[in-house]
Amino acid sequence: MEYGVTLRKIRKQKGITLKELADGICSISFLSKFERGDSDITLGLMTRILEKLMLSFDEFLYVHHDYQPSKLEIFFKSVNTAYMSRDTVQLEKLKNEEIKKWKRFGVETYHWNAMMIQVLGQILDTQFTHEELKENNIRLLSDYLFRVEVWGYYELALYNGTLLLLEPDMVIMLSRTAFQKSDRFKEYTKVKDAITAVLFNTIIYLLGPVNRFHEKFIYQKEIGEFISYLENLALSEDNLLERVHLLQLNGVYELRIGDKEEGIVKVEHAINILKELNSTKLANNMEQYLQQILYYQENPQL
Repeated sequence: MEYGVTLRKIRKQKGITLKELADGICSISFLSKFERGDSDITLGLMTRILEKLMLSFDEFLYVHHDYQPSKLEIFFKSVNTAYMSRDTVQLEKLKNEEIKKWKRFGVETYHWNAMMIQVLGQILDTQFTHEELKENNIRLLSDYLFRVEVWGYYELALYNGTLLLLEPDMVIMLSRTAFQKSDRFKEYTKVKDAITAVLFNTIIYLLGPVNRFHEKFIYQKEIGEFISYLENLALSEDNLLERVHLLQLNGVYELRIGDKEEGIVKVEHAINILKELNSTKLANNMEQYLQQILYYQENPQL
């Protein structure tokens, strides 16, 4: 569908005539040609038209794609769904599709997508294909992320999916980069959610596996830094789950640095909030995580 056709559809739904929409922006004949697909339009004019319709570009594109998410969102959702359902066959299929696109078009982003899927597949099954993630490819990926001047939804989602590939020092540098270079998009809900996910996963990664919580902790300063980033994002009251998750991670952080009493209080507070909201599964998962931490701290020889 042409963009002009979508615009005409929206205009008619809002009960606005060609004359009313064009007034003060462009000629009626020009707008009519654009709606028919006989003429292109500049970004500036399109912006003014959408402002007059009280419509954002995101909303316009959502309508244009027949009320479906963008192809990029659909891709990441498909990968996440396959990963969460432990469907390695579907992950393999998605990876091969990205490799085909990479070979056909020579666009490196398809290569990065395939690498991300490979990481997720190997988390689920060490025998996932028999393709090893070459160190050179990992370096190329990190070089790409450092090179991008402004991080949007794609860079954040890609990094979040490949974070486990990297050494801790690289994760620390890239997560700082992600927070700083996505700054101008922080008011955009989709990007803000992606930044939040990156920061949460960075903290979890740096905390390390629970069976090593008794060992010397060397990332105290860095985790404190990333927690402050999350707090600076000013998670709204609507993002209740993220706020509870942050409370839990603050508690786990206290446990990791040796403040057992304060850590338990915070984590149990988060668990009780979830129970009161009847989020039983999330509360149970959080409770099991706490018990695992306490078990390994009390039995460091295991």
